[in-house]
Parts: sequence; C-alpha cells; structure tokens
Amino acid sequence: MKVVSCFHPEKNIAQGAAIRMGSQVSESYKSLITSREIDAVVLIVPNQVHFSLAKDALSAGKHVFLEKPITNTYQDAVNLKAHAEMCGLKLIVGHNYRYTGYIRAIKEALSAGRIGNIVGGEFNMGHGGGLKWGPSRWRFHASKCPGGALNILGSHLIDASNYLFGRPVQVSATVKTLFASTTSEDTSFLQLEYEGGEVVNIVNLYNSVSTEYVNIYGTSGALRFSQWPQPRLWYQPKDIDTECANYERVDYKEKDSAKELFEKFVQSILEPDYQFSNIEDAVDVVKVIEAAMQSHHYNKKVSISEISSL
Repeated sequence: MKVVSCFHPEKNIAQGAAIRMGSQVSESYKSLITSREIDAVVLIVPNQVHFSLAKDALSAGKHVFLEKPITNTYQDAVNLKAHAEMCGLKLIVGHNYRYTGYIRAIKEALSAGRIGNIVGGEFNMGHGGGLKWGPSRWRFHASKCPGGALNILGSHLIDASNYLFGRPVQVSATVKTLFASTTSEDTSFLQLEYEGGEVVNIVNLYNSVSTEYVNIYGTSGALRFSQWPQPRLWYQPKDIDTECANYERVDYKEKDSAKELFEKFVQSILEPDYQFSNIEDAVDVVKVIEAAMQSHHYNKKVSISEISSL
C-alpha cells in the first residue's frame, strides 16, 4: 500500500506533506475520497468533524483509519459503526496506547497472576497545554472538544483500562475547568468500577506538569510504570505491614504502537482472512466519556447501562 494523495484546507501544508510522502495533492476532500486510485483514507482531523468526514469516506467506498476518539458523542459513535458495517468497510480507530510495550507487559503480568487478585489501579496523563491555547485552537472549545483533557488524553487511558480490566459498569467523575481560559475542561478525575469489583482512578489534566504513570494493585504485589524521569516498569512484591519490599525491574520491548496499529489496519484490508477490528472498543470509550460528563453534571454515580443510543 502506498500514499496516493493528501488534502489539507491550507494548501501549503498539503504540499509539504506530499513532498515528504511522495504523493499528489488533492484539490478537495471530495476529490480525494472519490478518486478511483484510493482504497483507504486516513483521517487526522479535529474531533468535531470525525463523524462527517468518516461517514463521507465510507459512503464513497473507502476504508477509514480515524484518529481517536471515534466521535464526540456516543450516539454518533453508534451511528458511524453501523454505517461502516452497512458499507462492508473497515473502520479502525487510532487507540494505539494499549499497544505500548509497558501496557502489554502489564497485561501479561496480570494474566500470569503475578500480583495475585487484582484490587484496582490508577492512570494519570496530563500536561499544561490548556494554559496556552487560544480560541484559534479547536481544543479550546467545549463544542468541538467536550471534556477537554478527558476527551483527548482520557480516551487513551480509558481504552487501556478496559483492555486490562474489561468493561466498566459504573462511572463517577469530576470534569471541569479550573485555570485554563479554554471553554473545554482542563481537569478530569474519573473513577471506573468493573464487573469483577476492581476500581480504577483516571486523572487527566491540561493545567499542570507533564505526567504519565500507571499503577496496578493486587493482593500479592503491584505493577508500577512511570514515563518520567525515564520510562520504567517495576514489580513491587508483597510486603509485611509498612516494610516495603524491594522493587524488581520489569523489562519490556517498546515498539512504535501507532505504526503497529496502522499496519493492522492495512493487513485487515489486504488479507480477507485477517480479522481485526477495534470499533467496539472505540465505541465503549466514548460511552464512558459520556457517562463521566453526565456524572459531573448530575453529581452522581452513573451506570454505564444508562447510556444508550436513541
């Protein structure tokens, strides 16, 4: 598979991309998706146009690789999934975080029972970007990026948490703007409860220092990953009272997770026997985000089953 053409509303950006990729420049998005030379479209676009541009590409007979989250609302996610199925085309969403080496190493350790019965976990990812964004940035606007940090960063962590623990049943959250001038929210504290009883806390901030860590707790130990000051994954053995046992380094091989997911997309198109889809997982993420927004709005815990398509 090769890059045939690209499009951007600002022609100089499209021309620069075309030079780097050795491709042509399409005069419009319509001309790109109706080209007979093109089998699939990659959409790296603002969230508010995910639904419309992906639907148009699918309607034009093109497979679609779409940046996460799949859409801004659960109803749109359900409708887009149904449209892709009706068209008989692939729609893959860019949830690559679950393919990072450390998340997969955590998954393997949990499956092997290394930390005993799983109690729960915590994920944290954030930075101070929201403090400098102005109205010209689409992430600034709640109408284009509802949930702010929850939408952009939380979609990574919700998908990874679901990968590790299954589907959540209840959500409680605080999602609000504290210090950024944005109308989209810069603060998100989310708690998920899973069918097995595990409780997971997810924090996403657009108003503080750069942070990324994952802690998973069990009855016989814990797994701890931190991105800074250096990426490290540790196993903490079970200890007695407050005498903390020595941490043991867990080695893992890091790959280009975005590239791996895209290769799966290409393989699923070229090889009919290769069955790969992540659309159900992508829809689940938006369902959790919507439940979190409702939880904050109504100041109560929300059951996932209460979030349903119309």
